[in-house]
Amino acid sequence: MTPTEWLRRFEAADACIRNIYGDEAVFQESRNVWEETLRCFLARFGDREVRLFRSPGRLNLRGMHVDTHGGFLNLTTHQRETVIVAARSDGPATTAVNINPAFPETTFSLKSLSHSPGFTTEWDRLIGASEVRTRVGQAAGCWRNYVEGCALNVQHRMPDRAVPELLLAVGSNLPQGAALSSSAALCVGLVLAFSSWAGGPFAPETLVLSARDGEWYAGSRCGVSDQAAMVLGKPGQCVTVALRPERLDFSSVRTYALPGEVCVLVVNSQTERSLSGDALIAYTRNRFAYSMALHVCREGLTDLGMPPERVRGIEGLPDLAPHALDARHGLAVLYRLLGRVPETLSLDALRERYDIPGLDALYATHFGNVPPPQRPQAFPMRGPLLFGIAESERARLFPDAVETGDWARAGMLMNTGHDGDRRVGREGQPYCFDISDGAIARLAAERIPVERCPGGYGASTPALDALVDAALDAGAYGACLTGAGLAGSVLALCPATEAPRIAERLRQTVASPEYAALAGAPEPFPEARIRDSVVINHAVAGAGELLPYSALR
Repeated sequence: MTPTEWLRRFEAADACIRNIYGDEAVFQESRNVWEETLRCFLARFGDREVRLFRSPGRLNLRGMHVDTHGGFLNLTTHQRETVIVAARSDGPATTAVNINPAFPETTFSLKSLSHSPGFTTEWDRLIGASEVRTRVGQAAGCWRNYVEGCALNVQHRMPDRAVPELLLAVGSNLPQGAALSSSAALCVGLVLAFSSWAGGPFAPETLVLSARDGEWYAGSRCGVSDQAAMVLGKPGQCVTVALRPERLDFSSVRTYALPGEVCVLVVNSQTERSLSGDALIAYTRNRFAYSMALHVCREGLTDLGMPPERVRGIEGLPDLAPHALDARHGLAVLYRLLGRVPETLSLDALRERYDIPGLDALYATHFGNVPPPQRPQAFPMRGPLLFGIAESERARLFPDAVETGDWARAGMLMNTGHDGDRRVGREGQPYCFDISDGAIARLAAERIPVERCPGGYGASTPALDALVDAALDAGAYGACLTGAGLAGSVLALCPATEAPRIAERLRQTVASPEYAALAGAPEPFPEARIRDSVVINHAVAGAGELLPYSALR
């Protein structure tokens, strides 16, 4: 249909479109975005046949920072979304416009770019080529890189077809920098548009990987959990799955509903990730150490006498859970393993003691932009590893707590997970979970379940910690950061009847001068930002195309 015809459908509030959103207020908010985006397309490109695509935001209730290591995740959609109006171009270029004036019109020739030398090589090698990195660097911070990366990856995955140049209008009501994955939503929507116009769409697994690769082109080495949440999501449902990006398989996906007696508040901290200097080095040091953890574990299990074939089978964090290590004595085996993992390890020791393929290249990837005298030479090992194993277990156990209505347990799993990220305690003192040899020995002697051990990943901030504490003080069952951390949003699992009161308490926290100082703001936030800082989550339908025949039923 044309934009004019689609606008009539939205004005008539078609029931089939409403069903995507469920809640009336959510539908009205999304209708506003659709109408603005359709009018934007109409004004720039005229009243021609278009196709409509959408991708919601995402929440991760449990399973933080573990997707790159095959850990369990608990994902759901968020009602705010990115929408795309797309038509086939009559000319030789793709042109994209955005309802947000911060994102200027962008144009490129997909055909020219895809005929460049080396385009048929592996995607990693292609996007690492000097000419590609130069082109991306020239548009650093520009949304063109995402549009271009997604279009190129679709063509890369469809070598026998000519992916058409498109005319695109993009709109979104997802707040940027709020850890709700606005960039992933954009990429999922773009891949849907290009692959569908080329004769697709892609299968779900391919859609997820292609959207991830579009982000990789733009320079973000993300995992696949955000895209999976958007693609697998269903109205009112959560998804639990363990993902291994190298062989993505959705056959183990399990869905469950959050019952009406509870709801999830999404609290925008009004902070944005801004890493530089020592903070950037500290954060990157943890990420580098975490990437080494499985290699160090395999060596430790070999030292403990595990048969080589079993050691080779340790491919992800779920394989290190107590029940996976040993049906009867798995917890003891795990604590013995942790006791053999050094609290910290030098780069030289990593080289000498462990067989880690591409270690120096990985180090250069993480720290190549850091002046040599400031590059770290020692890394935390035990804390990030304990966090990853425990967090994957927390995510595995979370659905059962929800389905049995054990809200105290569900809250504990969220709170303990956040403590693994926590930087500041309730009294303002630095927070750190004890992972010394003596502490590990005590955990083993007392047979403390691993899911009750926070570990040490440390991706929170004082502002995020303050919001978590405020939510718990107000009566939430559990609260935690969501996403990569260091800024963004906090989630609070609440009794539905208490949600308005808890939300208001959280708004009062955000409005306080003390919180503004924690958030790095020069003065308290304006009323409009405070009012919008807390919303109740509504899980909407996953990403897809709005089809005219559905609207006509």
